[in-house]
Amino acid sequence: MKRIFVAIDISPQAKVSVLNYIEDLKKEFSDIKVGWLAAEKLHLTLKFFGDIDNAQIAELKNIIKRIAEKYKSFEMFVTKTGVFPDKRKAKILWLGIAEETNNLKLIKDEIEIECKIHLVEKETRKYKPHLTIGRIREPKKSKKLAEKHLQNDFEPVRFNVSGIIIYESELKPAGSVYSIAAKFSLL
Repeated sequence: MKRIFVAIDISPQAKVSVLNYIEDLKKEFSDIKVGWLAAEKLHLTLKFFGDIDNAQIAELKNIIKRIAEKYKSFEMFVTKTGVFPDKRKAKILWLGIAEETNNLKLIKDEIEIECKIHLVEKETRKYKPHLTIGRIREPKKSKKLAEKHLQNDFEPVRFNVSGIIIYESELKPAGSVYSIAAKFSLL
């Protein structure tokens, strides 16, 4: 069994902008415990599977390959700020994702349909494309951090989506480590 998720990576330039934004928040709120995400963990998750076996991973690779072959590369933007579940009880800080096409939604919907048929149940929560940038460890002390993050204007950063990646997430004492299980290029 391997812990698996499907994602889209953002460009190195977009990562630099996001990391600079994270660094500014870290400096201003250094007294609050937050699990800030490192560059190698900044991605747009399309679907999290959790633990699946090798046969399911092989089927997932076939599904993602078929889907990737249908789409041309397209552009998206990292933009706006947000929190989950809400600003009074913020636990996750995120940056939103926007696009001018509808490709992300189409790809996400196809993954859900194909995986429901062949692998796992469809996700019931509404999909909100985002990059998690931090996990708040002290929610009671973080109200000002959440408010500041929500008031900030994040200068939109454009990036090209050229592929879909299947990641393996290995849990270690120091945190999860991601490795690429397969990568499929868009047309």
